[in-house]
Amino acid sequence: MYTQIKMSPEVAQNLDGVKVYGLQLQLTPKEAGGEADYKAEWEQIHTAWRGKSKSEVAAVPTMAAYQSFYQQIGLNPKKYPPSVQNLIQRFFIKDELERLPLVHPIVDAVNVAALQHLIPLGVFDAECVNGDIHLTFTQGGEEFQGLGASEPEALPEGLLVLADEEKTLSRFCYRDSEVQKVTDATRQVWLLGCQVPGVDEEVVKAALLAAVDFISRAYLCELREIHAG
Repeated sequence: MYTQIKMSPEVAQNLDGVKVYGLQLQLTPKEAGGEADYKAEWEQIHTAWRGKSKSEVAAVPTMAAYQSFYQQIGLNPKKYPPSVQNLIQRFFIKDELERLPLVHPIVDAVNVAALQHLIPLGVFDAECVNGDIHLTFTQGGEEFQGLGASEPEALPEGLLVLADEEKTLSRFCYRDSEVQKVTDATRQVWLLGCQVPGVDEEVVKAALLAAVDFISRAYLCELREIHAG
């Protein structure tokens, strides 16, 4: 059921113990009444983290495991905390749940699952992908238009990226691109979860399945069998 995302030999050698699992879903919006309401889940997450300090969040073993991964790929986790840690520290440690990290019902569903399981998850429009997806290091000069950016930029050498056969899809675990962002027209998605040393594979897969369950509140989800590489 799960696709293990292919890695270049250089990535596999340098990131031993890191694996990325994916599910590809075909989505059909439900008729009126299929609403993506995660209010109860947001409140449960807030209850779990309310009153914690940023240092207490960062010290949780799962958070620490992803911080180590960030250091491996050249990111400073103090300046750029891993995604789940960043969401908790920005929104859920405050006494009041003043606002929510709402993006799009599909993305919100994935974020709820990620926050519940403390596993970074990603989702993007699979119909914008050409051929297989894989993890690789940049050679330098690859074009990349980050989410929210008005223009593409040329990436330097040595960055960990998710790419298809034609283009860079994301600076992996750091920034997605405009190319394959989820929109109201999205009907097919890639859903990805990253396992790193210190994090059990089954927890990652459970987080992915939880994301499917949440997405299914508003969409009929058909799992597609895909074998990358």
